[in-house]
Amino acid sequence: VCVSATLKNPVPSNSQNITLYWAIIILITQYHLALSRGFPILNFALLLVGLPFRSEFLSKTGPMVELLRTKLYIPHPRKDLVFRPRLVDRLTQGLDKKLTLIAAPAGFGKTTLLSEWIPKSPRRVTWLFLDEGDNDPTQFWEYFIASLQELHPDLGANALALIQSPQAPPIKSILAELINDLIVFSDRFASVLDDYHFIDSQPIHEALSFLIDHLPANVHLVITTREDPALSLARLRARDQLNEIRTRDLQFTQEETGIFLRDVMGLALSEQDVAVLEDRTEGWAVGLQLAGLSMQRQANLKTFIADFSGSHRHILDYLTDEVLQQQPESIRSFLLHTAILDRLSGPLCDALTQRVGSDKTLAHLEAANLFCIPLDEERRWYRYHHLFSDLLRNQLTRSQPELVPELHRRASRWYEENGYIQAAIEHALQASDLTQAAHLVEQHAMPKLYKGEVAKVLGWFDRLPESLMQSSPMLCISKAWSLALMHRQRRTEEVEQALQAADAALDLANADLALRNLIAGYTMSIQAFLMKSPALNGEKPEKWIEIAQKAQQLLPEDEKAIRSVNALNIGDGYATLADLPAAERAFKQTLEDGVAGGDFYAAIYGPINLILITMIKGQLKNALQLCETNIDRFNHLLAGQSFPPIGALYILRGCLLLEENRLAEAEQALTQGLSLVRWTGEFRTHMKGYSALARLRSIQGDWTGMSECIKFLEETRPEGALYAQALRHRLSVHDPVANKASLEDAHLWATQEAVRFSNLPDITGVDPVSETHFRAYLSTAHVLTRLATRNPQAYSLHDLHNYLARQEKFAEAHELIGWLIEMWIVRALMYQVEGRAGDAYPMIQAALSASAPRGYFRIFLDEGDLLRPLLESIVPRLKDNDLSAFTKRLLQAMPGESAKGKTDLANEELLSERELEVLGLLAAGQTYKEIGQQLFLSLNTVQFHVKNIYSKLMVNKRVQAIEKAREMKLI
Repeated sequence: VCVSATLKNPVPSNSQNITLYWAIIILITQYHLALSRGFPILNFALLLVGLPFRSEFLSKTGPMVELLRTKLYIPHPRKDLVFRPRLVDRLTQGLDKKLTLIAAPAGFGKTTLLSEWIPKSPRRVTWLFLDEGDNDPTQFWEYFIASLQELHPDLGANALALIQSPQAPPIKSILAELINDLIVFSDRFASVLDDYHFIDSQPIHEALSFLIDHLPANVHLVITTREDPALSLARLRARDQLNEIRTRDLQFTQEETGIFLRDVMGLALSEQDVAVLEDRTEGWAVGLQLAGLSMQRQANLKTFIADFSGSHRHILDYLTDEVLQQQPESIRSFLLHTAILDRLSGPLCDALTQRVGSDKTLAHLEAANLFCIPLDEERRWYRYHHLFSDLLRNQLTRSQPELVPELHRRASRWYEENGYIQAAIEHALQASDLTQAAHLVEQHAMPKLYKGEVAKVLGWFDRLPESLMQSSPMLCISKAWSLALMHRQRRTEEVEQALQAADAALDLANADLALRNLIAGYTMSIQAFLMKSPALNGEKPEKWIEIAQKAQQLLPEDEKAIRSVNALNIGDGYATLADLPAAERAFKQTLEDGVAGGDFYAAIYGPINLILITMIKGQLKNALQLCETNIDRFNHLLAGQSFPPIGALYILRGCLLLEENRLAEAEQALTQGLSLVRWTGEFRTHMKGYSALARLRSIQGDWTGMSECIKFLEETRPEGALYAQALRHRLSVHDPVANKASLEDAHLWATQEAVRFSNLPDITGVDPVSETHFRAYLSTAHVLTRLATRNPQAYSLHDLHNYLARQEKFAEAHELIGWLIEMWIVRALMYQVEGRAGDAYPMIQAALSASAPRGYFRIFLDEGDLLRPLLESIVPRLKDNDLSAFTKRLLQAMPGESAKGKTDLANEELLSERELEVLGLLAAGQTYKEIGQQLFLSLNTVQFHVKNIYSKLMVNKRVQAIEKAREMKLI
């Protein structure tokens, strides 16, 4: 719009419009600059409102993760750099190895070398500055993946989502996902971890070693450090996978020392002077820089050089004092006041120094070569050289120790006011201002938990003393909720302790009724949440519904986020009790309150459960519309952020598309959904996704893929084992290649380990456990039916009929049409196997009548080889034209052909000439042996013909076959 307006109209004449005109031009320029830097459009929006410095803190992964983007900026080489081609070449030559290690003490130019090499590197490069705060494994890997996403915004998205999941899987599983992404990405690049010496976390060392061992060939890792990291360096060295650049390599040669002192520092020195300084500093870059700064104001260089001696630390102390003393008071004060910061910006430094104009001061420090390094091209963010920063902090501590806590408090306030809570809490802790830190945690813990950042919040509580809990009931509640979300048995006692601490804090504070009700509401919400977890000795649903409803009564209406959690618990309880109207009302409330309160993790399970209920009720078209609507809704709310729970919506969409026989679309939706939820631990979603994908693989004839899906299903949770086994056998008996072996395995399982239907409890709900049991028993019924088709005498379906008849009553009472259709189909097949066509017809007609208007299709095709004769025989009986057309469409879509291409079974010549001969002798009362002797057939061949006769006539006994044959006038 801006471009169009400026191109179509001439430059305006009045001053106000001229201002607007050039403002538009500037914004267009900034917009293109933002795009060229890879910033999200949100950053450009911040430019429009006059807060450009905030964009540096925004993550490309969206608002759920608070990342300092300055940690990801690649440092730009200085214009006055001393070029070191010998080291640049070594870096490039080492790219074919797994790891380059640049290890040397502070001030030897490790980072500067990389900034020189990167523009010449044949590979793209990512960067991550590390500091003490990155010892939190969650934060470390969040930043590492964010650095990779500078290459492509989707790189590592699944792994990042898993890291941020409230129930994150083991780190090696997460890294396996990341490694797979790197392999698929295929572009060759190098990833730099700068200042790895700050990392002392053993879990990070172990995980990084795992990553290095499994790095694909297109990825190279570069680590800079002051000391050797606790990684498997010896193994890498032995395998020639390590490129090392050490202190001796980084030391300035005499030639490089001369170039630096003469050309960069502008000093007129003789070769002898250069040699002395190179010898005294041992080629130490920062020592030379400090010496050069000091010599710029020395009247007698010869005397200075002659007196210049001592250890590195002595030189540093001496020269830093010299350099600082040479600066104006305003600069000295600025350097000391900002020494506590890891990153510096104009507004932030203004807050610490309590004056304006810090952006100009930072620019001056860079120009004066005073160890101030820009972190972006716009010169909005800087950092001090680490060694210089250490020295400034030491001097600040010695000279003004009382000022240090106050500076941290100022930094904490600035970060809080600008929305950067992690940094605000960190500085409050550095200030030993535990009250402020606790205040910040109390304010922001619950919102962070609702965004899934459980590990981060628990990390905050680990650093707060228990004594602070005594004065803050809400702080105790936040801790209890974060512990409860971990879903671990060992955490339950800690949860109870935190809840008891909340009660004690209320008494200590002499709290009013409103606060007591609020805390009681939260306490009951947490208790109800824990009650429904089977892993934590779950209570009956009536109990957790009661507790959650009491919580809702106590909580204020504006506590939307926690109210959405309660609504979800209430909905789950009513679903378990099969009270679907009540469950649906609760799940709708879950969505409404969750979105309003920003708890998207709870909110999304509202529509997920509504869709599941809609599917069980057989309303497939409505369910698909709900899927599409909510996928669009949450993608919009999350601005394209990778969000694992949304995978459930894709999985349900895939299940519905599969039923419509839209196989390619179903495959895309299922695989996309499963890639998102694979490590979330949400059992029902896994059951739906992997069983649907296994079904699709069997349709495609991919039996290996089918087995892999069922293996995943078996590994999700113990409840899925029986269902996975039943599904495996149900699908395997369709395998034409391995049919004999599949039948033998199914027979062994059915006779030894299958469910005994006479002892099964009835289904009482539509919760995940009940649905898993129902599907296991239904798949078992299909397996037994197919086995009975091949050997009717070996299997009794009597108990199975009784069990399914009871479940039909339950489904009819609660209008679960989807379950009824599935039961009607399998019961029709069972009656057909038993030769009871009169009972089979009503069942299959009921299934057809319910399915035709609702979108069911694939469910019939999957059993086409058994259903075809039954459908062909029922077409003439159908009076409804639409139902007849639907049935004919099913027959046309089924593989295989009918015997004569006719639909009237009564007029069809089903039996071959030999089978008619065998049938006539059966009617005459002859034994199999006598039939074989008369027709010159072996006993096995006679049995084969008899089996075919029974199958075609849909009977399983001689008497039934004779009666059916006479009815059809075959004999």
